Amino acid sequence: MRTLTTYLLCLCTAFTFAADAGNFRVIVYNKMNRETITGAEVKLQDIASGRTYTQTTNYDGSASFQIDNNAKYRLEISKDATGSSIGFLSYTYMLSEKEVASGRTFEAELEKVKHEQSGLMPAMYFDYNKSALSDENKLMLDNLLKMFVGFPTLQVEVGVYADCREGKDMTTQRAKQIANYLASKGDNKKVIVKEYGAVRALNHCDCSNEYVVCSEQKYLENRRAEFKILSF
Repeated sequence: MRTLTTYLLCLCTAFTFAADAGNFRVIVYNKMNRETITGAEVKLQDIASGRTYTQTTNYDGSASFQIDNNAKYRLEISKDATGSSIGFLSYTYMLSEKEVASGRTFEAELEKVKHEQSGLMPAMYFDYNKSALSDENKLMLDNLLKMFVGFPTLQVEVGVYADCREGKDMTTQRAKQIANYLASKGDNKKVIVKEYGAVRALNHCDCSNEYVVCSEQKYLENRRAEFKILSF
């Protein structure tokens, strides 16, 4: 592991329309000055096949991929400055099928921060209609708390979701479990636990179409808690 000054990828909600709906386009910006970043490595991994497609952002900070609108992808962006102690922190983001099929350009910002390792924590998952934290979930929260030892100004949001079949209170119960566990470990200020409910499904299992049959594994993908760095 290297101690680097890195660029942290912050995901934005802003989108601009792309001309080709079968083309996924991403633009990478420097958060400090909103200048585009040339030479950032953008990876798009097909979740089903595991195949990874890699592009490098060009002069206007963009990279484009020909994609299957019905597939789901993992997006990862990173950059290293060759011959320098400056690097860029990689960030992995799961693109929903709706985002992939929208035909819109995805915007991402990189921010300079200090970090000892690349990558962010993956999402936590819950059993159907249950809010209890698994041993794996507790371990992930413990690892999150360890990050604050080296980075005392770090602030993180944990966004909590449910699958579309679950009651509205399930997200609240899961959020309480996370908040109570963190409080029991002595932290109640650095982590903001936010309830989102049964929204922003990562696949077609959003209960909007009674003819769509989903496996339990598909529903599980939507019963998640995602980690997002708010400030560093």
